[in-house]
Amino acid sequence: MGKGVLKAVANVNDIIGPKLIGMDVTDQTGIDKLMVEELDGTKNEWGWCKAKLGANAILAVSMAVCRAGAAALEMPLYQYIAKLGGKPMDKFVMPVPAMNVINGGSHAGNRLACQEFMI
Repeated sequence: MGKGVLKAVANVNDIIGPKLIGMDVTDQTGIDKLMVEELDGTKNEWGWCKAKLGANAILAVSMAVCRAGAAALEMPLYQYIAKLGGKPMDKFVMPVPAMNVINGGSHAGNRLACQEFMI
């Protein structure tokens, strides 16, 4: 059985949500920084680790804020994400699909040295 999402939902409803009320939804960087650095504030040897609030709660809110920012500016989500990333908004390229054809590594139950081979 998994751990469920009740703690993540509680963190969004009780801790993250109240702090975001009144903030500008187009300030994606500011909101993400607030959630990760101020509200959560946990670090490990690799940087911010999101151990207090959890990555599930923080990521879900960040994605919702991104959608809300796009809606506030009346832009399609893909165009808004390009704007956030400082990319040109007049030329878009369709993503190229990748397929996993061989699985290996310790989680696969075989002796292949590579974890996966994609084409």
